Amino acid sequence: MISKIVFFGDSITAASRNLHNPLGDGYVSMLKDLFSFDADLGGIQFINSGVNGHMVGDLLNRYHADVLDHQPGAVVIKIGINDAYNDFISGGGSSHIRKYATGLDKLVQHLRTGLPMAQFFLFTPYLISDSKSEIFYLRMSEYCEVVKSLGNKYTIPVLDVQSVFDIAVKQKPALEWADDQIHPHYKGHALIAKAAFAFLKRHIAKS
Repeated sequence: MISKIVFFGDSITAASRNLHNPLGDGYVSMLKDLFSFDADLGGIQFINSGVNGHMVGDLLNRYHADVLDHQPGAVVIKIGINDAYNDFISGGGSSHIRKYATGLDKLVQHLRTGLPMAQFFLFTPYLISDSKSEIFYLRMSEYCEVVKSLGNKYTIPVLDVQSVFDIAVKQKPALEWADDQIHPHYKGHALIAKAAFAFLKRHIAKS
């Protein structure tokens, strides 16, 4: 069984983390609570390495200090919302998503080289939307597909967070999960944590 897991990403992962609250107030902290009640997973140490506003290029600049130096047995990478947002507001263009795909591939390669015995997991970005025809939703879907393709390429399990929220908006409208369609309320983070718990429990090696 692994002893330590790092969550590497942006503000959704960071969720107001600080020195006094190192796991933040979001899904990482909630997930830790779920792990603590599980006989198989309760002893795993959590490290939150999320930083507000970061894109895949930022993760490439800090992966050594914020992931490798911790020598974790598992790494969760959740990045892409800011990449997709900046792509969208700039008017789009294939260069943006190519840069994201190349950067994420490079990040995975670096981490796998630096942590040859670790397990890796990818979480897709998402947009909490009531309409799958919304232009930004369609663009975000392309970023989700990059993550899924990379998971297939390297045989890395992928949690489709977009699908989690697609199901959720059938029960309650998007604004009840997040005011800005991106940063979840408490219940939105709890939804991610619940899905992540089931996903990681299935995939974390018991060795």
